[in-house]
Amino acid sequence: MEAAAQPQAARRRPHVVCLGGGFVAVYLVKALKRAVRRREIDLTIISRENFHTFHGFVPEMLGSRIQSGQVASPARRLFAPARFHNAEVEAIDLDRRIVTTSRDLDGRQFEVPYDHLVFGLGARDDLERYPGLAEHGLVLLGYADALRARNHVIGILEMADMEPDAEERARLLTVIVVGGNFGGVEVATELDDYLRSMAGREYPRLEPHEVRVVLVHPGEHILEELSVRQPRLQRWAQDFVTGRTGVELRLGRRVSAATPTEAVLDDGERIATRTIISSAGTAQSPLFDTLPFERDERGRIVTDPFVKIPDASNVWAGGDCAAVPHPRGGANPQLALYAMATGWRIGRNILRTVRGRPLQRYRFTELGDACSLGRRRAVAHIRGVGITGFPAWLAWRGLLLLFMPSVDRRLRLVLDWLVTPFVGRDVARLHLDEAMAVRREVYEAGQDIVTQGDIGRRLYVLQSGEAEVLRVNGEGAEEVLAHLGPGDHFGEISIFEGSRRTASIRATTRTQVLSLGRDAAQHLSAASQPIGAHLRHGPGNRDTTTEDGTP
Repeated sequence: MEAAAQPQAARRRPHVVCLGGGFVAVYLVKALKRAVRRREIDLTIISRENFHTFHGFVPEMLGSRIQSGQVASPARRLFAPARFHNAEVEAIDLDRRIVTTSRDLDGRQFEVPYDHLVFGLGARDDLERYPGLAEHGLVLLGYADALRARNHVIGILEMADMEPDAEERARLLTVIVVGGNFGGVEVATELDDYLRSMAGREYPRLEPHEVRVVLVHPGEHILEELSVRQPRLQRWAQDFVTGRTGVELRLGRRVSAATPTEAVLDDGERIATRTIISSAGTAQSPLFDTLPFERDERGRIVTDPFVKIPDASNVWAGGDCAAVPHPRGGANPQLALYAMATGWRIGRNILRTVRGRPLQRYRFTELGDACSLGRRRAVAHIRGVGITGFPAWLAWRGLLLLFMPSVDRRLRLVLDWLVTPFVGRDVARLHLDEAMAVRREVYEAGQDIVTQGDIGRRLYVLQSGEAEVLRVNGEGAEEVLAHLGPGDHFGEISIFEGSRRTASIRATTRTQVLSLGRDAAQHLSAASQPIGAHLRHGPGNRDTTTEDGTP
């Protein structure tokens, strides 16, 4: 393990270390910038990504109004004059005041000492909310997630444009968005606008009426955050979404399962789709499970009114990972403005600690809220003054542009906004997925995992649940050839012989499988003769059959 390089004479000055590269870090740097330049303190930002993701414009990125890179600001420029440490946080020793990190290349570890430690790790998506979300859902919390979702959306347009089967075409053009909060509503309305505008224009074989966007939300209203303080704005927004967009609302409903071909709602409704985007529910870093701090019901670290963690020596927390007391009661919501405010207050209180002055309480309450509804319409309120329609949309864009932390990205955004109406939205799709990768998939009872006659591209291993092997006979009836259970594999004939699927495999219970790309399966088979023989000939020690129905 190596000691991370430190600034010259670093240990003679208090060393502040911030974990995470989000808005807490951005405003911590703003608060401490002069002190760092005066060499009063040293500041290090540790983040696994070397960029900051601005989530406010992710819906416009998904809808290709802006280039994908415009939401990512380079960390080294953003956090100067602080030092930037691009690594994964592995462990924290509170007694020794050491943060252990590892680099991406080979896992080599480093030790970073600190005098003040700031938690600004944000939150991550809770992928365990319902079966199949981790395997088949798209999330938007990170830049890579958003870019993957953008490419997926363009991909479904490409596939739908050439799809002759009406049922599969409808499935491709159906998008499920889970969560009626600000992010979910903005994603749903932007994708509805984008997909309908592309149909018939860039994709002449598609019609706008074929597009279907469904927003699933467990509450009785969308944008419930607005209901308490701005009920008029909430009603206006819901009326606009239902009356002026093509988005279908499923209120008071939850997604109970996700599969490759459908979303299953808690009332039993099954919606055929190839796209499920989750914008609801967050979880905290597993790193917190190793620390002795008090946490609230959401798993956030509890702080005192000074944004400091009680009973911890010089340890602070802000943003989505912290339950900071709100001046009006309760805890701060998980919104960017509160991450900015807590980052600033932490920075100023660290300076007051270093200078021997009393700490100041966190006092920020709110500035306002804004939510884009598509079609250049929005709802917003600034210091309690409500705005709707086109003026609110202009205010929404202006506020987000103001809070974009990078000046060069602001300029690029404005250029995109000016150019896109004349040249059209981008439809270039970048292939990011690794075809050889092992991935998990979940299927509900009655769903086909593979279908007779299809071209096989993946090998499957059944992890849990049960399935049956079916073949259509000469009379058009399905015959059950065998039953499969955990440990059985199938798909080998198509992979190794280059033929079409000779039988269907249908889940009889909720089933989880591991699938392996064709190239990976062939390389694995070639590398080990015993493994290759087992994969090619199917399980020979069980009373089951391979997909061609032979023992």
